[in-house]
Amino acid sequence: MAAKLPAAPQVLSELAEILEDVNANTGDVARLLERDGPLAASILRISNSALFGTGGVGSIQEAVNRVGFGEVHRLVGYAATSTLADRALSFYNVEAEPLREHMVCNALAAEALATAAGANPRHSYTAGLLRPIGMLVLDRLARDKVALTDCFEASTDGTYSAWEPRTLHFRNAAVTAVVLNEWRFASEVVEAVRGHTLQPGAIPPSRGAALLNLAGWVSDQLGAGLRGERDLWEPTPAKLALAGISEETLRLQVDEVGSLFDRMQASLQ
Repeated sequence: MAAKLPAAPQVLSELAEILEDVNANTGDVARLLERDGPLAASILRISNSALFGTGGVGSIQEAVNRVGFGEVHRLVGYAATSTLADRALSFYNVEAEPLREHMVCNALAAEALATAAGANPRHSYTAGLLRPIGMLVLDRLARDKVALTDCFEASTDGTYSAWEPRTLHFRNAAVTAVVLNEWRFASEVVEAVRGHTLQPGAIPPSRGAALLNLAGWVSDQLGAGLRGERDLWEPTPAKLALAGISEETLRLQVDEVGSLFDRMQASLQ
């Protein structure tokens, strides 16, 4: 499955390992990022945007030096969306730009909620960013096997959870978990994605899954949700308790994440 996708997310997995190494330095990070040409080009473009400075960055090493270890994971994740979400998901009826916005907004929301809850923000950011990977895989597989007349329509199909098993015979969360496991992401990231729908009969939910589910609600409130998923995100007391945050904290994140997301979008235009 993973072979059907760009390599950028796999670089993100290896980057996470480097950032966990206390002996790593910016040279180690730069050498990793230089291996993927399209990703490196995207990183340079973003590094020269108003988001991270005023320009003048001519190499990956300079980009890493400018943003530092604290921001490089977010920078690479943002850059990865450009290579991953490079085309519309025809069968899910999602254009490329809304998909990229959804991935970034969801990542920022998951990161903010994890920080507020005292969980691992880097793991949550990664899970939020890459959560739609299964949709990318299934959309590619469907091109040879499913007629476009069977593509998702919110007015008739309702939700992805109803449409996917009937039309694609898989659920995207399960596919994403398989791909992330192939790419050797941390088990906390894989299990958060695998269980984030929190639907009856699913695997036992984890705290990471609950945080990821609530991040979906934040994204939806900010207009960056996907039409086929809106049935999944109601912030129930059980979800909040599992995530370890209050409803007040959750609602505060809508404004904070929205402000950060808007600044990022504006600075990269």
